[in-house]
Amino acid sequence: MGKLKILIGDITSDEILKGHDAIVNATNPAMMHGGGVCGAIFDKVGTKELEAYIKENFKTLMRVGEVRITPGFNLGMDIIFAQGPKYYEYDNPLKVLQTTYLNLLNEINRNNYKNILLPSLGTGIYGFNHEEVGKMVVSTITEFIKDKEINIDLVLYLEKDKKYYEQ
Repeated sequence: MGKLKILIGDITSDEILKGHDAIVNATNPAMMHGGGVCGAIFDKVGTKELEAYIKENFKTLMRVGEVRITPGFNLGMDIIFAQGPKYYEYDNPLKVLQTTYLNLLNEINRNNYKNILLPSLGTGIYGFNHEEVGKMVVSTITEFIKDKEINIDLVLYLEKDKKYYEQ
């Protein structure tokens, strides 16, 4: 049975990174250095090395809901890129975001990752708020991992957002 833990802090801090085999990057369609979690991961890994790998291995933009994996270079773990929706582009954005989570969880399972670091997808510049997505995120993850040996650490940057993910 898998476990979901909620952590508070910088997803790229050495303390949080320890003991994981993959980190999820809330990416942009080009998979290039961005802001927020994406920028922090690129800064930690080394932007030039990661962008060179991406340009060589991925020739198309990511579609909403798509998941891709790259090496993490000096992170010592893989990076799982997940392309979520922008809130304002959909009639039912929460459903599209849930589909992205399910695609991500299926990819994690297919690749036999066991200890994952996951930010709350879409809650930065893509316009979702923690209050709206928290319950869906937790229920989607816990339902998926209940019969699998997958441990997910959901990392929120601010303590004040944790209450939306606790059930």
